[in-house]
Amino acid sequence: MAGQGDAAAPIAAAREKVATPGASLARASRESRLGPPASLVWLLLPRLLAARNALRRGRMRPLVLGTLTLGFWAGTFFAFERTLAYFQSLAAIGPILTQRLLFLLFLSFFGVLLLSNVVTALTTFYRAADVNLLLAAPVDFRRLHLARFVETLATSSWMVLLFGLPAFLAYGVVYRAGPEFYAGTLAALVPFLVIPAAIGVMVTTAIVLIFPARGARDAMLLASGVLSALAYVAFRLLRPERLASPTGLAGFAAFLADIGEPSPYLPTTWAGEVLLPLLRARPGEPLFHLALLASTAGVLYLASAAVVERLFLIAWSRAQQGRFRGARERPLSRWLARLTRPLPHAPRLILTKDLTVFLRDAGQWSQLVLLLALIVVYVYNFTALPIDDGSPLAATIREVASFCNLGLAAFVVTSVAVRFVYPSISLEGRSWWVLRSAPVRLTTIWWSKFWIAFLPLAGLGEVLIVLTDHFLGVSTTLTLVFMATLLPTIAAVVSLGLAFGAAYPNFDSQNPAQIATSFGAVIYMVTSLGLIAAIVAMLAWPISRVFWHAIARPPIGDREIAASGLAFLAAASLTAAAFELARRAALRSMAQLQP
Repeated sequence: MAGQGDAAAPIAAAREKVATPGASLARASRESRLGPPASLVWLLLPRLLAARNALRRGRMRPLVLGTLTLGFWAGTFFAFERTLAYFQSLAAIGPILTQRLLFLLFLSFFGVLLLSNVVTALTTFYRAADVNLLLAAPVDFRRLHLARFVETLATSSWMVLLFGLPAFLAYGVVYRAGPEFYAGTLAALVPFLVIPAAIGVMVTTAIVLIFPARGARDAMLLASGVLSALAYVAFRLLRPERLASPTGLAGFAAFLADIGEPSPYLPTTWAGEVLLPLLRARPGEPLFHLALLASTAGVLYLASAAVVERLFLIAWSRAQQGRFRGARERPLSRWLARLTRPLPHAPRLILTKDLTVFLRDAGQWSQLVLLLALIVVYVYNFTALPIDDGSPLAATIREVASFCNLGLAAFVVTSVAVRFVYPSISLEGRSWWVLRSAPVRLTTIWWSKFWIAFLPLAGLGEVLIVLTDHFLGVSTTLTLVFMATLLPTIAAVVSLGLAFGAAYPNFDSQNPAQIATSFGAVIYMVTSLGLIAAIVAMLAWPISRVFWHAIARPPIGDREIAASGLAFLAAASLTAAAFELARRAALRSMAQLQP
């Protein structure tokens, strides 16, 4: 009887669990509550493991990224160190300029952080695919908010830290600050980053509740693109190169001196008031202002947690609503059908699909605004060159600028290709198996994606060459040479983009900006720049001879003609080899892709 009782005990326990699912669920919920630190680690563990695995895929990845980061830090530190050292030489107004520059720095960071957090919170809180799993798991909304808040904070703030830390280091070096300054900087940055993150979460929740989520996301992406483009063009029109001269720095100092006293009610002012006394630039109460920052950050964080806890399900539900349209054929579909009608059947369908996805995604086509700003600034740079005085120096500048224009135009095209060509295969996502299972050859897919990217990029490169050579006063013959040289270079760059995109795919990411900043994108950028540098080096001497022949018309001997022909032949051979090797590598990688 005792043995039977022992055997029946597990059965009774199992029946009790089956009979009381609510109690079992409550017990599991209680067991899952491991405390705030453990819960946060478990909720962030997938992101941490994904980052670790991404670093482990290539041993050179941390080294390359670290080298690029150190190079950027060094350049930023040098720029701020030189500016602050100049301010130090101005005994009368030097402290005022230091304070105003620090307040302006914090104000700029706060504006960028606020916009970045609003856009990022929409994805991390309401548009992420794993939110469904978290809602089904025994996780309360407070811990869900904490995990998503930390992810939003890290995703939207790393770029500001990348730019800001060298600036603060320059302050410490120039003013010979002690360890308390660096400790105070870290202590002030934490609440300073939390404040715009909390505001961004609350603003995003309100936007999702008021407007359709997809429309709100498209509007924010478009607004951020337009604002970034306007800021970029405005910054270039201010001609920041004037800061390289003492007179330019004097003008910048006068601009800072004209800025009014910052408002005492802004977190940017509190952050500056924490650091200035630690720099010994002026007396103050850093602990008081640090307490203001910390208390404000704490209150706003709790407010965002309360908003998410009460409204998350409603906001998340509204975020899943798609756009409803009638059954009529869309004008976009009719327009694309007419545009692609001359093409064969399979390439026509692939081209129509890629263009439709591109035009429907505001995160993609809104980048065209930034592209337009890039073109405007690029052309403006050549209009500002001193090449109109007729001196030998002006002619030399024109020669160097026209020759460098070939490499710079190729560099601009490569920058655009990193953003649009490299992610093209990864953006197929889980639908890649549809293409692989369809009766379509890999070569057809590759050529379709190649022509989709090559034609607009070739048009961009040719327009840049024609416009800039016009402002430089370059002859028609040399402009045609540049145009003929740039076309195969762009073809090789596009082929390399498809090869690296297939070799380093990221099917899980739906954000092209994240794909374009990955390790494979960095390697693709470096490889393309190396190819462009090699082509420019091969063509330097023959193009120089053509340029001076157009100006002074010196005689060109048969040996020089033969040497120039060999140089152009070598450049064409290198470009063709890069194109073909990249094409074959892309086809091999595409054949092995398993999304």
